[in-house]
Amino acid sequence: MKNSDAKAEVIIDLQNKGYDLDFTLNNEFLRCVQDGELISPDDFEIAETYLIQSEAQAGMPYVIYAIRSLHNGIKGILMTSYSGFMHGMSIRLWSKLAANLN
Repeated sequence: MKNSDAKAEVIIDLQNKGYDLDFTLNNEFLRCVQDGELISPDDFEIAETYLIQSEAQAGMPYVIYAIRSLHNGIKGILMTSYSGFMHGMSIRLWSKLAANLN
């Protein structure tokens, strides 16, 4: 995991590397915002992880993940706050995302 102070710089850098889709958390899956596809924790890998601290609201840092699908090659970005790990996520998905916070 890399630390950074600038969320926009990290997102632009990842987009330049081909991570041009957006993902959101959806219980047990990641959901691709652009096409609605659901991706299970077994079907993606985390290529890069960034901890964004200076732009965090109320002292809660953001985490930005560069996500790559193992089956269809799509690449995108998942951005969430630490509080995103506390609600509405399966243990399986939480475990995969949390493992990259070290």
